[in-house]
Amino acid sequence: MTSASPPTENAQPAHFSKLHVGVLLWMRDPRRTPVRVLSVSEDTASFTVEVRAFEDIGAQWTFPLRQADKFLCAPDTPAHSAAIIVARQSACDQFDQPLRVPVDTENRTTSLSKLNTLTQQARDWLHNTGHHPTPDQPLDSFSAFQDPTALTNWLSLHEVANLETDFATHYVSNPHAGETIKAHRLALADLGLCPFEGRILRDTAELTGPNSLAHRQRHILARLAFLRAAFDLLGQTHLQLYRVIYSDEPLTPPRTTGFVSTTFSREVALRFLKDGQSKRHAALYWQHVPVTRLFMTHLETPQMRRRYEESEALLLWDQHARLF
Repeated sequence: MTSASPPTENAQPAHFSKLHVGVLLWMRDPRRTPVRVLSVSEDTASFTVEVRAFEDIGAQWTFPLRQADKFLCAPDTPAHSAAIIVARQSACDQFDQPLRVPVDTENRTTSLSKLNTLTQQARDWLHNTGHHPTPDQPLDSFSAFQDPTALTNWLSLHEVANLETDFATHYVSNPHAGETIKAHRLALADLGLCPFEGRILRDTAELTGPNSLAHRQRHILARLAFLRAAFDLLGQTHLQLYRVIYSDEPLTPPRTTGFVSTTFSREVALRFLKDGQSKRHAALYWQHVPVTRLFMTHLETPQMRRRYEESEALLLWDQHARLF
């Protein structure tokens, strides 16, 4: 980990007109994470940066051009020519199209039926491969979570292990960067499990070949089934989870984002709450959450443990959840 370079004096919100390859920017997060612009694409109206410090150093994140103002830039950063600015604005307009996919109740019924069958299969598979919890066994000592091959082997049976690596790597680094998580959200919506509200997909490669909608749906159902089966073997139906939110705007329940990040740890939640002290509003919530909402946790996901100590649990968004 390198030391973070502080923003220059009088740094100002960036704009796509000032995105040059090699320019240093700072995220407008509490730590002012420094990044360097690697590329700008008018074909997808996006730009890619490389993280220069902290846990994600070396990671490459891609954002829509219209989100350049999520970063700060030096006040003397020059603007591009008028022709380039017009071209980038045109590209933004092309992709800045809202998309809403409501839940299809028939698809939801079909998906839940498949999920119930898969969950029983996963339970039998865990039992037959030697994962037998003892009464009142701590979660983190269950062999299905301790053995890194358990989840991988289960997902390999369904030919989605590569998608697992791609999704987990992207989510733990920055779920808002790139289109991988958005493509999974679209798959969730097509399954009828969560509605989608957002913008159209920019990168069609995220839904073709091994990343196709059908493959993503298979990954979603197989993963949900694995966790439901594991917690069923452990005799757990609900978990106490925490979530912290902070903003300069009044706080609201989670938006329709398909996935909701939470933590098992109160200590981690308090750390996040401290990070948000510079904001006008902040809150720490906790509630007992049914394990049927669990999509990914630090227990079985190595990507959530390699650089991070956040004891994370990723949930499916639930419109009926009052807090998260």
